[in-house]
Amino acid sequence: MYRGEEKVIEMVQYNYIRFLYFNKHESQRAIAKELSVSRATVRRAITNSEQGYHLTVKRAKPINGDFEDRIGYWVQYNSEKPTSQRLTKKRMYELVREEGYKGNYSSFTYQTRKVEEEFGIGQKEAFLELVPVRGSLQVDFGEVYVMQRGLPKKLHVFCAKLCYSKVEFVKAYPAESTEFFFDGLVSTFSFLKHVPKKIIFDNLKPAVKRVLTGKERILQEAFLKFQSFYCFESGFCGPGKGNEKGMVENLVKYVENNYFLPRPEFTSFDALNSSLLERCIQRLEDGKYEGKRWEERFAEEDFLPFEEEYKYARIKEVTVDTYQLIHLENNRYSVPEGYVGKTLEAHIYPFKVRIIHKGEVIAEHERLFGRDKESLYPYHFLPLLRKKTRGYDQAKVIQGWELPEIYEKYHKMLQAHLDSDTKGTREFIDVLRLTQEYSVERIAKILEELDEKNRYSYQDVLSILRYQTQTQGNKRQLSDEELESLNVSKISTTYLPLVIYNDLLQESGSELG
Repeated sequence: MYRGEEKVIEMVQYNYIRFLYFNKHESQRAIAKELSVSRATVRRAITNSEQGYHLTVKRAKPINGDFEDRIGYWVQYNSEKPTSQRLTKKRMYELVREEGYKGNYSSFTYQTRKVEEEFGIGQKEAFLELVPVRGSLQVDFGEVYVMQRGLPKKLHVFCAKLCYSKVEFVKAYPAESTEFFFDGLVSTFSFLKHVPKKIIFDNLKPAVKRVLTGKERILQEAFLKFQSFYCFESGFCGPGKGNEKGMVENLVKYVENNYFLPRPEFTSFDALNSSLLERCIQRLEDGKYEGKRWEERFAEEDFLPFEEEYKYARIKEVTVDTYQLIHLENNRYSVPEGYVGKTLEAHIYPFKVRIIHKGEVIAEHERLFGRDKESLYPYHFLPLLRKKTRGYDQAKVIQGWELPEIYEKYHKMLQAHLDSDTKGTREFIDVLRLTQEYSVERIAKILEELDEKNRYSYQDVLSILRYQTQTQGNKRQLSDEELESLNVSKISTTYLPLVIYNDLLQESGSELG
């Protein structure tokens, strides 16, 4: 706007002067030079909170002026590219600098904003309010942080929300890979006790192999199998169109800000997910939508039946090393004796790992997350330790096995009783093998009873087990007379397989239980 030969300073320019001075802490001299105005003009802008001044002379063209066309070119170029291929403002600035641009970065970004306004680029989009479809579900993942041993730990939360009844489901996972994605969906179906007729997704990798033009997608084979199992219709948002599933987007934000701030202490996924489920239920109980409780609107949904859980596992071939371990996802899992050097299948579920040989499950472990962790099942190593008793005390699996104190004492007493560390350890391993069938706690009580009576042998332990079985599960303390009547003191302590004792007991109408 002109008043004769005078030009009133634009509000945008006025605000920009104040922004450079108060936010960027640039000097008045530098601002005046960059914008081609007098220092007096800069001072008036700084000292006046409202525009009450004007330029006394026509303002010269800013430095940007000579590069308006090039800046416009790069702005237009960026607007026509997909998000993943767009240049950052920093990179655009570097390109025009190479062409001779002398302005600083702040001046450049100011000019690009003006060009974007002229082109209508970056203008906020208007949205239509849509009527929620009954039986439709929106799904997405979000990232949250918990505390573990004093350090922040990143987790991923699977969030699902019914469009009509607003019922929500949330579950935490260590990652967003396929097995967790499917588990999140199945867990949602189980929570709802139904399958939604339509599920709306982002272009998640576990579902979408490639995004084509418009609504066309090439889907992952595993997802197609999952979809055909439940027969729901799938819908996918356009790239960068998260608003198309705005309900679950808002749920993700709510979960991040309300369930994970302040950051909770993480102990296990079971504990965390139990807590999240309780909060989802409480949120339902506390809320209403359009004057109706969630139960009323839920009853009006249009669902498919949920009759069976889909079982999915990632399968990977693994080879057993010389320590009876397989290596999987930077961690290690034990297998029984006899598989060293063999190739097995690891079936990877969300929270467990099954190891398969010729269609038979030979080992199952809780799944490990992180790096350089081991899951060692003691019973996998006992046959080897019985052969190599000298390595018993230093074996990692034994050192990591938390047993009641009576076990260590009984081991030492066995060695002393037999006057041989090797024989004592071998017989103690036979005792340990009993714990797999009868539990650590039950055998511990028997060891304490025998220790009180100074009786130390594998056969003593086995005789009490037989007695308890024959007396229909009687596990009380035996009297000295009862123990003596078992007449075990003269029995050889040589190991005999339990099947032999079962055969003997079957003759008398009993079995080891």
